[in-house]
Parts: sequence; C-alpha cells; structure tokens
Amino acid sequence: MSPIAINQRQLETLSQLLIAGGHHGVSELLTASLERLVSFWPARAGALLYVTPYAEVVRLAFGPLEDEARTMIEQARQGFSRRANGSEPIVGSYSLDDGCALIELPLQSGGQGVGLLHLVIDAQEVQSRTEDGHHFDEDLLVLLVRAIGGEADKIAMLRRAERDLRELNLLYEIGQSLAVNLDLASLLTDIKLRAPKVVGAERCSIFILDNEAQELILEIPGEQRQYRMPADRGIAGWVVTHGVGQIVNDVEQDSRWYDAIGREAEFITRSILCVPMRLKERTIGAVQLLNTTDGRPFTEQDMQLLTTLAAQAAIAIENARLYQSLKQEHERLLAKEAEVRHTIARDLHDGPTQSIAAIAMNIEFIKKLFRAMPERVPDELDTLAELVNKTTHDIRTLLFELRPLGLETQGLLVTLQQYVARWRDPSGNGTRLRLEAPANIPHLPVDKEAAVFIILQEAINNARKHAQSDLITLYLYTEDDTFVASVRDRGRGFNLNAVESGYSVRGSFGLLNMKERARLIGADLRLRSEVGEGTTVELRIPLS
Repeated sequence: MSPIAINQRQLETLSQLLIAGGHHGVSELLTASLERLVSFWPARAGALLYVTPYAEVVRLAFGPLEDEARTMIEQARQGFSRRANGSEPIVGSYSLDDGCALIELPLQSGGQGVGLLHLVIDAQEVQSRTEDGHHFDEDLLVLLVRAIGGEADKIAMLRRAERDLRELNLLYEIGQSLAVNLDLASLLTDIKLRAPKVVGAERCSIFILDNEAQELILEIPGEQRQYRMPADRGIAGWVVTHGVGQIVNDVEQDSRWYDAIGREAEFITRSILCVPMRLKERTIGAVQLLNTTDGRPFTEQDMQLLTTLAAQAAIAIENARLYQSLKQEHERLLAKEAEVRHTIARDLHDGPTQSIAAIAMNIEFIKKLFRAMPERVPDELDTLAELVNKTTHDIRTLLFELRPLGLETQGLLVTLQQYVARWRDPSGNGTRLRLEAPANIPHLPVDKEAAVFIILQEAINNARKHAQSDLITLYLYTEDDTFVASVRDRGRGFNLNAVESGYSVRGSFGLLNMKERARLIGADLRLRSEVGEGTTVELRIPLS
C-alpha cells in the first residue's frame, strides 16, 4: 500500500483524540475513535469490529457503506475471534467498483488480535497525497489501531471489574438480608424484589417444589393467591426436573415454553433465565428471571450470578422452613402441655379429689356414730379404709402414668406390665387391656423407651375413648432387626384420611404428636384402620 500523506498537525491532533481519556464505556470510546478516524483521514465511511477479553462483540459503522463494501467487511468479520498474534499486523487495501478503496487494519492489544478496522477511502487518496512533505505510513497506522485496541481493552477490563464489584456487593447485601429473614412469605418477597437487580431483569419468579403433589407453586408479587403447575411442565419444570439452569432468549421458539401462568398474570415474557435452587443433591425449586430491562439477551455470566443467588436463596428458604416448623412444633407442645394440664386437673377432680372429699365426710359421720351408735363404728372404719386404699391407688396410678420411674431402672417391658396391671377403664365400660410380649424383648436407650411408652399410652387412651372395644391388646416383638410395638383394638375403626385432613378444623393433634415423637427417635409410626374393623397403631424402631 502506498503511503498516505497527512500533515503533522492533523496527526498530532488525531493521536491525542484517539488516546484521550474520559470515555465511560467501550462502545463510547470506539464510536468516538471511528468517527474521528473517518473525519481526519479523510474517509467516506468506516466500520469497526472489537471483541472484548470476555468474548463480547462490538460492531460499529459510521458513514454510508455501499453494498460491495458492506459485503467485503462482513466476509472479513466472519469467523474472527480474539486470538494471539505474534507477527506484525498486515494492512490490506482492496479496490472497489465505485472508485474507492477499502482499507483493512487489524486492531491489536498486547500482542493479540482483538478486532478489525475498515475505512472506505477515495482511490486518489490511496495513490498519493502529499502535504508539507509528511507521510502517514503503515507504521503509524499500526500504532493508531494498537492505541485503539489497547484503550478498549483497558476500559473493558475496568468496567468488568466495576461490574463484578457491584454484583459482589449486591450479592453480599442480599445474602445478609436473606440470612436474617426467617419469615418464609417475607423472604420470598425479598428475593423477588432483589434478584432482578443482580442482572437487570424486569421480574423474578420463584417456584417452590411440592414433592407430595409433584407440582411447582408460584406466588405472583402483589397477588394474594398461588399458581400451581405440574412439576415437569414449562422451562422451570425442566430446570427443576434436570437440575440444570437454562437461558432462553426467545421463549416462543422453545417447545418447553408454558405460557398459561403468563396469560393469567397478564405478563408478556420474551426471554427467561432459570436456575434450580438446590440443597446438596435435593432440588427444592427454581429462581426465574424474565426479560432484561435493556433488551439484551441473558448471558452465561448472568446465569453464574443467578446460580450463586439461588444457592443463597435455597439455604435461606430451608432455614425459614425449619424455623417455621420449630415454631409450629413449639405451638403444638404448648397446646399439648395445656391439654395435659387440663387432663390432670380433670382426672384429679373426677378421682382423688372427690375421694378425699368423701373421706372427710365419712370421718365426720364416724365422729357422730361414735357418740350415737358406737357399735357401727368398726364397719364404717373398714369402709373408710377401703376408700383410702382406693384413693391411694388412684393417685399412684396417676403419678405412674405421668412419669413411671421404673422406665429408668427396670426397662420398658416391666413398666408396661405394671401399667397394664394398674390400668382400669375409668368410663366403666369394662374395656380390658392385655399385654403380649416375650420375656427376652431387647432393651432400648432410656430416652427412646420413654418416648415409646408415651406413644403407646396415647394410642391406648385413644382406643379407650373412641374405639368402643371390649379389648385393647398391646404387642411387643422383634422383626427383621426392628423393634415393633403395636396397639390393636376390635372397635369401630375410622376413616384415616378424613381424620388426618380434618386436623385444622378439629384442632386435634393426637396423631400428629405421636408421629412427631416417633420421628424424633428415628421410628416409623404406621396407622391402619377401617370402619367396623378396628384400629392398629404400629411403632417400628430399627435396632441397628
């Protein structure tokens, strides 16, 4: 290529403009550089391609480009990628049919080819232009495009560092906020409000997996209702099922797109970024961002950021669930304590309290008999002694049922034998209690035996109150390295599903308490009942 002349003042001005600071972004720098190159060359038009260190591509054009020049530029750009280039860049010149020439200059930065610069120049300017004897040769061209490439790389890396710092700071703030929020509803709202800020999205949706129903639950911000969809439907369903994040920048072209919720919520979705919320190997839901605010496509970096946020969200949601569960358990324990207090008060009132009152009345009656009819006093004292013995037995039985001390010293089997021997049906219906157990039944840790006793006691009391059975049988045995304790009756039975679904209406937590106690000792509580066929409550505890 022949040297192109340009005066020294223009060269100095152009160089200063190209490397001048103050540009906020890469596109701003490159746009200004391209315009100034076209102006100072002078050229008819120009085009620029730049690939950042992060594989982001910037394409620019300035001035009118004819079809032939545009085609040649696109052909040169095809397949271009940022790569190391140890040799000196080659400046190319190609003739165009309209009497112009297309100059091609590779952009360089730190020994790497980072882009292409094209200028459309009059052929006469290419042949020769001399002013004041100064020539603008290829070496100076190379210096200029290196200055452009180097400045672009500096700004790209600076802006990426600033962005990374902003994102890290935002993730830190979100993590701090999620860590202290233990209210599940408030936590989900907080995530929906904060997550879009991380990558610049219009809306965030959080899908919670309902394992029992195999459905994804979605709550739309500002609405007081839930949306449910099958766990394998839509992009979110695919993400939850496969545990892999997805970027879909045109939902209409994706066969997995499920727009029923979008139509009902009156929201137009164009693009989706969805990642799973995972706890170790378990997926509990998905976080989904909809539409970028600036119309750009979602990127892999966006997915990495959302994946980090989803991991924090999963832990926060699980913590909120555990807290909510503990709170509910605390409330159940308080309700159970109140129920136990009421039961003790009722048993004391109906039993020992009335017996003691009767003893006091008999004592007064005997005092009067002692003066009026002393011969009847011995018989009345015998009657009084029987009442005192019965009252003593009732009080000891009540204390035994509250906390049998023999559990810690004699074990579960002996304690149950004593319990059965003391047991009587206070309703007077004549229900009998029987124990069947081998003498070599294995011992369990004291805390487990105490829990087993309470569960069996609860099951026996339920059978006595509701079964209307003449016999309740208590079984202890081992089966396949498992300790089994069961309570069976031959009573009227009940619809188990109806009873369990009616807890919230009836306010009864008997079966729930039994199951929770069983869970705490690592046991499995099974209930079988049919109307008219009796009920079996079976507790299974692994021995290994």
